[in-house]
Amino acid sequence: MIAKAINTQENIQVFQRKLYRAAKVNPKRKFGVLYDKMYREDILMQAWKKVKANSGTPGVDDQSISYIEKDIGLDVFLNEIKDSLISKTYKPAPVKRVYILKSNGKQRPLGIPTIADRVVQTCMKLVIEPIFEADFKDFSYGFRPKRSAHMAHREIYKYLNYGCRYVIDADVSNYFDTITHDILLKAINKRITDNSIVRLIKLWLKAGVMEDMQIRKQITGTPQGGVISPLLANLYLHYLDTAWEEKGLNKKGHDAHIVRYADDFVVLCSRSPDKYLKEVNNVIGNLKLELNVDKTKVIDTRHESFDFLGFRFVRQASKRTGKLKTYYYPTNQAMKTVKEKVREAVRKRQHWLLPELIEKKLNPIIRGWANYFKGGNSREHFKRIDRYITMTLCIMLRKKHKKRAKGWRDHPPSWFYNNHGLYKLADQVIVGNEALRYAR
Repeated sequence: MIAKAINTQENIQVFQRKLYRAAKVNPKRKFGVLYDKMYREDILMQAWKKVKANSGTPGVDDQSISYIEKDIGLDVFLNEIKDSLISKTYKPAPVKRVYILKSNGKQRPLGIPTIADRVVQTCMKLVIEPIFEADFKDFSYGFRPKRSAHMAHREIYKYLNYGCRYVIDADVSNYFDTITHDILLKAINKRITDNSIVRLIKLWLKAGVMEDMQIRKQITGTPQGGVISPLLANLYLHYLDTAWEEKGLNKKGHDAHIVRYADDFVVLCSRSPDKYLKEVNNVIGNLKLELNVDKTKVIDTRHESFDFLGFRFVRQASKRTGKLKTYYYPTNQAMKTVKEKVREAVRKRQHWLLPELIEKKLNPIIRGWANYFKGGNSREHFKRIDRYITMTLCIMLRKKHKKRAKGWRDHPPSWFYNNHGLYKLADQVIVGNEALRYAR
């Protein structure tokens, strides 16, 4: 029975390491027999665990995680997937289109596959990701095992301190929606020749999107939200990384360094930024993509700051030594976003008991934000958020209990921290230890 498979993670890690080593030793090796690994019982079970852990809403079939477990039965569900893969009768459902509001007021399209499609895509990812991981460059950080945005921040910090004063802040227009399928499949075929694997990827690319009860077929692009989409998107822009390295643009003589997180990337250089921007444009053009001319810009860090993945980078004189140093801290938009989340959580739950509100709603919001932004030079920004949170709670209590006074004396910050366990951001900031602060 699939649901009783044991030691799945350990077995899969051994399998993945073998694939990775084989791909690393021989960069030209092509893998032709992979499809049968997708419906191994341990792979299916591990894929289910990952999909369940990520939770998420149902797709077009309205089947949720709980419905599958209680009404269908996990064994029945996974065995149906296994049988459809073995018989090659599996066909993905259209992706459900939803929109999420971006910080600039615009809407970002998001695709939600069915749970079954998510499981099959996760199986595929478990099997093929190690092969492409062996090829990906060290300066690519997005959606990769043992890589993070913090590592990308640290790399930018390093190159700015090395004297790369110019930054090309690049923005690819509608990246996920404009990926050309033929170019993507060509990149896949460089490593994978298993026709059954390639056929599945083609099915997902052509599955279409359901919006307003109508199915629209996709000619280009990979829908954001699919489990396999980040890997495919990384593979597509791997061409940029490879071209950059082959031309030696990151070596001495050029000294122009790319730091990439999926489709967000910057180029840091000490001179001739316009020349390197032209190089980026040429490579992006070969991929049939376009840079957003309004958002892509060259920045001289001696006079301007720039934002990357939620942090603002600035070069300024140290207050202690007077020497020019690099600092990075949460952007104004990141500060605004967490304040809005806190305000909404408090506004909608004024009738809750204060300890319950803090434990179940506020602390998870604050803790998650702190884990991302506690590096760099965030101390003063964390203090400002702390003050905002305690002030918001004071205002809520004043209105709730109909008090005329503002409540600062009755409810000082220490009262929330010591009596009710409010998560204190200022205590999480790494101070003094530069190795920890800058993730060295």
